[in-house]
Amino acid sequence: MTSCGKTTLDDATQILWEDGVCVLEGILDPALIAGCLGHLAQNDPGLLEQNEDPRKNYVTDGRFYAGVAVEGPFAQRDMMLPAEVEKVISATLASDFIIDSLGFIVAHPGAPEQHWHRDGGVLFPGHPLEFMLPATAITLVIPLVEMNEETGTTGFALKSHRNRDPVDKPDYEPVVEVGSAILWDYRINHKGLANTSRVNRPLITATLCRPWWMDELNFSDAEKLLIRREVLEGLDPDLQKRLVRARVID
Repeated sequence: MTSCGKTTLDDATQILWEDGVCVLEGILDPALIAGCLGHLAQNDPGLLEQNEDPRKNYVTDGRFYAGVAVEGPFAQRDMMLPAEVEKVISATLASDFIIDSLGFIVAHPGAPEQHWHRDGGVLFPGHPLEFMLPATAITLVIPLVEMNEETGTTGFALKSHRNRDPVDKPDYEPVVEVGSAILWDYRINHKGLANTSRVNRPLITATLCRPWWMDELNFSDAEKLLIRREVLEGLDPDLQKRLVRARVID
């Protein structure tokens, strides 16, 4: 079972190591998620719409990534880095991990299925030891609406972070409820599935990595990690250290 809702965080770390993906169930207050959606609706309604906003990078028709300044309810520590996530990532990457990027992925109604891909993190392409190595980076996704077969979840080829085998159909398509989060090894083969519902499917996504590694494949430096100065200054020192790559804006 690739989930740790009823298991220990040690189990979650082991699942992430073996399968390459793990769902952390019920780690966030759904009311906090609702507050984030309300904040977007009131302060940045265009973010969820299909338009030519320069912050958006469309990765497929109807599906985009946007780097947005961390502020409001999104700046709460539980949203930026839930305690349970921090524990699993510390055990997976080491306690000095940092946040390389943080933003939104939105799939509009009708957004098609993506192609198979790895986020990255392969240090030695073609070397026989590559897929025996520990992870360099982990993707964190916190859905703002449930990820399911209608809104579109993410399909995974389990254990594909450990091999180069070709993949066909996903063998894991988790339902991720509001208040839960999902973690996956940057090397695992996966794809976003189609949004066949009538609602947008917004996700918060972050890249958590070892301090000597950075993602030079998926995001421009300008959009990777933006944070308001007053927000950064109000965070605890431990979290500030994890945000050393953030671009601070006034």
